[in-house]
Amino acid sequence: MTDLPDLSSPREVMALLEKHGLKPRKQLGQNFLIDGNIARKIVAAVGVKEGDAVVEIGPGVGALTAELAQSGANLLAIEVDRGLAAMLEDLFKPCPGVRVFRQDVLKVNWSELVGRYFEPAAAVKLVSNLPYVISGPFMYTLFRARFPFETAVLMFQKEVAHRLVARPGDSNYGGLSVLSQYYTAGKVLFNVSNNVFWPRPRVGSAVLRLIPRRFILDEGEEELFWYLVQGVFQQRRKTMFNNMLRIFPELRLQMDEIFEEASIKPSIRPEQLTVEQFAMMTRITYNYHG
Repeated sequence: MTDLPDLSSPREVMALLEKHGLKPRKQLGQNFLIDGNIARKIVAAVGVKEGDAVVEIGPGVGALTAELAQSGANLLAIEVDRGLAAMLEDLFKPCPGVRVFRQDVLKVNWSELVGRYFEPAAAVKLVSNLPYVISGPFMYTLFRARFPFETAVLMFQKEVAHRLVARPGDSNYGGLSVLSQYYTAGKVLFNVSNNVFWPRPRVGSAVLRLIPRRFILDEGEEELFWYLVQGVFQQRRKTMFNNMLRIFPELRLQMDEIFEEASIKPSIRPEQLTVEQFAMMTRITYNYHG
């Protein structure tokens, strides 16, 4: 670790990138974390102990990676940028616990990857200063994989972080909120100024902890849950009754019974339903749907 440059120093980071012929790529949403204090706060929030299995998404220039390596984690850092991945591999060569894997995280098979790089019984932790351009799609991939992590501490654009934990009736509450809160329990830990990044983004950030929840539905019902939740929020100002008729026209004759059985008012709007109510509506619809 003593051979590493100071990855929280803008001057040293710029010199490192120049040495490798690299610069931030706007199209990949690269805003590198250059604040050691924030990196340490994130690692502390993850609760990493020596030997823990950890996946880091989008390590960038390695500020978080260095802190995780210092903790003694068994770390897999996933970076899509070919140049950065090669630089990080070279930089962390003296750290046997750090492996760098070049991959687009939107295309990762999480079960396969975790099984390949970690022990079968490993409780894997996830950490990331996520590129904001992919934060929504990335979270959907985790939920599709039924959130295969013990815990996750992730940095998002502040607006996205608050959408993930928004409650019914909140203007931020939507399909992403429902899916996030079905699979995980989330909490915003702290806000982060845009001054701790280079290049500096226009928006502020927030760090969020997510831990998995017990699933209410089985996998077959979950497919319908996704279809229902995403469908009704496409027209969030319409009533649930009108939305359900639109996405399940074949159940028109049974729709009154479905709402009565779910104890949900037909006039309610999607943004007013809890995750549990969406799950109940899904199960009843699934039974009628056959």
